Amino acid sequence: MIHVVGSYNLDLTVKVDRFPEDGETTFSNEVRTGHGGKGSNQAVSASRLSSKVKLYAAVGNDDVGRDAISFWESEGVDHGNVKVKKGRTGSAIIIVDKKGKNRIIVNRGSNLLLDPEDVDLSSSGKDDVLLTQMEVKESVVKKSLREFNGIRILNPAPSIISDMSLLEHVDILTPNEIEFKELTSTDDIQDGINLILKKVRMALIITLGERGVIIATRHKRVIIDSVKVNPIDTTGAGDVFNAALAFAIEKGTTLEEAVGFANAVAGLSVTIEGALGPKLEEVKLFLDKLNIKMP
Repeated sequence: MIHVVGSYNLDLTVKVDRFPEDGETTFSNEVRTGHGGKGSNQAVSASRLSSKVKLYAAVGNDDVGRDAISFWESEGVDHGNVKVKKGRTGSAIIIVDKKGKNRIIVNRGSNLLLDPEDVDLSSSGKDDVLLTQMEVKESVVKKSLREFNGIRILNPAPSIISDMSLLEHVDILTPNEIEFKELTSTDDIQDGINLILKKVRMALIITLGERGVIIATRHKRVIIDSVKVNPIDTTGAGDVFNAALAFAIEKGTTLEEAVGFANAVAGLSVTIEGALGPKLEEVKLFLDKLNIKMP
């Protein structure tokens, strides 16, 4: 079982040829709405890979929140632990340029109303996997990490952590390059890796986009190359990576195998518009082309 503690946002995606400069007005080619939020993205993406997934989140008592619950039902995500709060559901504005790069602004809304007492993971098993991020209260994340009994993955996005001691309850930390630099306050990657590895229990995994992924443990450093694709939308690629990583780890693969699989699935995801991961059959076909086995 994969347990996801995190956010839901209604995404408003705006497509442009290029990002506007300060004070500049540009025209959009397309505007669309969709389901988003790091917690929801990761839960749905893991479910699409055939995992059993429980989501712990908060939505508002509005039409957006009701639509989110219907969406999770359609995707096979267990939403029995999602709380409906009095207020507006979270939202995000995503600007995507013609190269597939994005800039995102989030209004957390009801995500900030999820409280520590709303999440109980004490009955989790040692073979379960936890995925969590930083779009909900830090106190919720810390409690979830402390009481979970299986493998704990923290995707520190955004990298706003006031109490760094929570990393002591993390087995695998998965920042991207920007988040890694913000967490370590250094441009020296080796110094930063050593700093993080003094805190987390098992491994640090740094995603570098098209430059691949660094896996660091106390005994080893490995670089996994990215898969070569033509990206059209990189939104949610990190969420898909984390979902696929959790899926593979739950299946009992080695860490390197899990990262290789997650890297491939994330690569496929950027060839598809939107923040959600590909369906299982799409993944199988893509992996066959790369000669990579399913976990």
